[in-house]
Amino acid sequence: MNHANYRGRFAPSPTGDLHLGSLVAALVSYCQAKANHGIWLLRIEDIDETRTVPGAAHQIIRTLANYGMHSDEPVIHQTDPQRQQAYAAAMTQLTTQKLTYPCICTRKQLAGHTVYPGTCLSKSVPPDKKHSIRVKTNNQQYVFSDLFQGVQKQNIGHQSGDFNIRRKDGLFCYQLAVVVDDADQGITEVVRGIDIMDSTSRQMYLIDALQLQQPKYAHFAVIADSQNHKLSKQNHAKPITHEDPYAVTWQALDLLQQQPPQMQKKTQSALLDWAVKNWQPNRLCGLNEVIIQ
Repeated sequence: MNHANYRGRFAPSPTGDLHLGSLVAALVSYCQAKANHGIWLLRIEDIDETRTVPGAAHQIIRTLANYGMHSDEPVIHQTDPQRQQAYAAAMTQLTTQKLTYPCICTRKQLAGHTVYPGTCLSKSVPPDKKHSIRVKTNNQQYVFSDLFQGVQKQNIGHQSGDFNIRRKDGLFCYQLAVVVDDADQGITEVVRGIDIMDSTSRQMYLIDALQLQQPKYAHFAVIADSQNHKLSKQNHAKPITHEDPYAVTWQALDLLQQQPPQMQKKTQSALLDWAVKNWQPNRLCGLNEVIIQ
């Protein structure tokens, strides 16, 4: 592992092709890493195998390469056996600390609850009955200084309560996997969309419980269309797979208020080099949403 002072990552889920919103996410994390003379890594977050689209991971890697963004170290996949072993070891560590318990609650039973009501906390669950694994939490308030959004305060007891780290079908949950992955990859700053910000307190809690190093955080504005809908695969955002990389990257930088120039040499490598050398993260401060006109 290259222990640079700065280590960042882009971690897409292989549920379809990249679109403009996901390219913006890749671009922000890439420019932030490279402007800090750091390492930029690509991680395929395929922990939820039920949502994975066959071939999507390969296409994402190929599209990013076409846009000039290459992982500085081998790409990791959450479904790799060694990653699964790492998640299992982390769950065992939490269980040893008596921080976990089985839960048999159904989605129907929890409908209407934004915070888990603790139904199974003191319930005896037969070992042969299908169950998820929840981690015990408390009302601790987490405070962190976000690069783009300023000081944030999140109370895990008010936001989620006890949360799942392994599902009933045996798949590990995102919150646990991302914490273990970031720690194992030595990520120093987590750069991601503001729509994931409410996960931060849960992840900080797990980091503390597992005695890992807390990274810094930078949550940037989401990209939305003219109807104020976030660009996402669920909202059928247009893939950028066959688009002109230069034109799409220029648009992305413009949306990020980086004021890209009309270059004489219109090549992707020249534009990406300009973006890194002239990266202005302060222009993203305080933005919650960017609308495509």
